[in-house]
Amino acid sequence: MLRIFAMNVTGEDFTTEQWRGCLSEERKNEALKLRRERDRQLFLGAEVLLNQSLKRMGAPTSLPAVYTRNRYGKPYLDETPGIYVNWSHSGTFVICALSDQEVGIDLQNTCKEPKRALVRRVLQPEEQICYDQTPGERQKQLFYSYWAIKESFLKALGTGFGTSLESFYIRMERSEPEIIRRDGGAVYTCRLLNFEEKDYTAAVCVKGEHSEWKMSPAIESLQP
Repeated sequence: MLRIFAMNVTGEDFTTEQWRGCLSEERKNEALKLRRERDRQLFLGAEVLLNQSLKRMGAPTSLPAVYTRNRYGKPYLDETPGIYVNWSHSGTFVICALSDQEVGIDLQNTCKEPKRALVRRVLQPEEQICYDQTPGERQKQLFYSYWAIKESFLKALGTGFGTSLESFYIRMERSEPEIIRRDGGAVYTCRLLNFEEKDYTAAVCVKGEHSEWKMSPAIESLQP
């Protein structure tokens, strides 16, 4: 099972009473530490989307959902351990994935041209070869694809950047991206998502081999 939901938070104020049932007190307190109003709304919107997504699925849990983070910050639902969740936010959008397997999702706003130093730091030698052979006008999109896939994989692992980028690389030459783990660890399936809004790239990663994924998983749009 895999469900993906996205929401545009432009112009929303998630501190109002109508969102009370979709936000934990902890999340609201953490949001107060953020300086920019846009960042606060994105941060709050991510948890709103999580709870709206659980409601849409009919998940057997109270709302707002209670979750515990592991030592790397990945959330795990307390009341429904059979449902794994992950979320991301960038620009004016939040995105959330729910699965019956470990899952990670990442969203990147692709407006900025990546600096050469960042490209060198993120890409592994095998990926750099593919990047260098790609026409210049397509390199920015390729870089953000690599970045989104890597982040979704690290989030699915539950370790984030506690796992070295040097421990794996992404093979992009085939019809679908493939994660090659240098340690021969468990298989994870990754897919780039068809995010309709331009200037965004998104990827999802789920533990296990999912050959039934013949095409990009659908994104369900939720309205605030």
